[in-house]
Parts: sequence; C-alpha cells; structure tokens
Amino acid sequence: MNFKRIELIFLVTFIAIDIFLFGMFRQNMNMQAENVSQDNTNSTIIKEMKNDQIKFNKLATGQSAAYYISGTRTGELRSLTGQLTNQTPHFIDNEIQSEFKQPVNVDSDRPSTTINKLITDPSFVVDGKDYRYSKDLSSKQTVVYVQKAINNDIYSNEAQIKFFLNTNNQIVNYTQTHLSDVKILREKAETISEQRALIWLYQYNEIPNNTQILWTKLGYTKLITVAPDIVFIPTWIVAIKPQNSSQVQLKKINAFTGGIIRDSNSELQNGQDNGGIS
Repeated sequence: MNFKRIELIFLVTFIAIDIFLFGMFRQNMNMQAENVSQDNTNSTIIKEMKNDQIKFNKLATGQSAAYYISGTRTGELRSLTGQLTNQTPHFIDNEIQSEFKQPVNVDSDRPSTTINKLITDPSFVVDGKDYRYSKDLSSKQTVVYVQKAINNDIYSNEAQIKFFLNTNNQIVNYTQTHLSDVKILREKAETISEQRALIWLYQYNEIPNNTQILWTKLGYTKLITVAPDIVFIPTWIVAIKPQNSSQVQLKKINAFTGGIIRDSNSELQNGQDNGGIS
C-alpha cells in the first residue's frame, strides 16, 4: 500500500514537472518568435532609412545599464581659483572665466595631446582630473572637455571646460563649470540600444531624408534643476547633418523611455564652437 502511494506521488511529481517544463518551453519559443519578429521589423526600418539616403555606420544592438544621477553646483570652484597660475580668473554665475597671461602652446594637429598632460595640474585648471576630452564637441578653435560621471560622461553646460585657441594654436582663455557630489539617485536600469534610439528618432520624423549621422553617444543630460542640485538622465545624443547644410543638429532621446528630449541648444554651427549641450 505504501509502495503504491509512493509510486503515485512520483507519478504526480513527474507530470507536474513535465507541465512546468512544457510551459517554460512554450514561453521561450514565444519570446524567440517575438525577438525574431522585432529583428525583422528593425531590419525593414533600417532598409527604409538607407532608401531615404540616411547615412550611418553599423549600429550597436546591445543594451547597457545606467542610472538617474544628480550633481550639485557649489562655490568650490571660486574657493580654489587662488591655486591657478599664469591666468586671471573670474567667477561669474557658477563659472570660471579665465584668461592666460601668457598663451599656452599646444600641439597644432592634436591640441588635446598637450592639454591631457596639463589638465591634472591644479595650477592649470581646478579639479581637472574629473574631465575627459570630447572629440565630438570640439572644433579647431575650441577644445571641449566633459565631466566624467557614473560609468559615463555628463553632456551639459554645467559640467564642461572649453579651451579657446587663437590662430597660432595657443590657448588664450577658457571657461569651466563643475558639479560636485555626483551621486546615484535610483537603481541601475536597462537602456535602449543605439539602433533602437536611431530607429525611434527616424519614426518620430526627427531625422530627415538625405542626412548623415555624424556620431552617437550615450551620456547624461540635464532633466531638471532643483537648486542647487541638478538631476541628469541617460540620453542617446545623435549628431546629424542634412545634405547641403552647414548646420549640425543634436537630437536627444531618453535612453530609458525612448521619449524625445527637446531644448533650445539643439543646433550647432559646423566648424565653429561645438560645445554646450544642456
């Protein structure tokens, strides 16, 4: 009697396991089918973009993770300007505006090579170790450094150094903003892929026909200000240049939700000062 009862228990258990595994198998098959369908849809849209003469390099399909972060504007920059040498700094509206007494010579082909060696010197700029060179935002006459953050960079006027060069490839002056106490506000969350960001911009009619995608970056941009703190959100920043136009436009899309981010600084003048996204 006990043996039959044990057999029955085993039989019921095996049936339950079979049902569970079959359910898991069906769920996995459905997910694979959805992924294949999504991939097919993406491939179709990518072909449409190419047919519309939108030029871009291979787009990454992998997702990454990021956070909501915040930073604080304080008087720290003002308190440290006394350590700067060979320059006359002024602190105006949370920004250092400084002019060198003797222009600083830099490499004529790659100014950033010279600046990278100087930027950690506290007598050259304040907290220079917190910044990284941005090739995409720089131009021949303006070399831009952006402040580093949690696993990424901050693309904002509130966290930049802009070095201005004269025609002799010398730094004559610069401006600097800085955020202190940069911290995570919420748990890490998954972001959309580069490909998905570009597809949604296209579907939102944000990318016109006959356009070249110059570059894309995933970084932090300003969401809201609650003085003295500023909240930043992960953002896909896409630089586009319509054919027969000198205007470079920045398109921004929320990397969490896919929503378009609009502001007054969406256009850049090609070949001039490319710094300064809010």
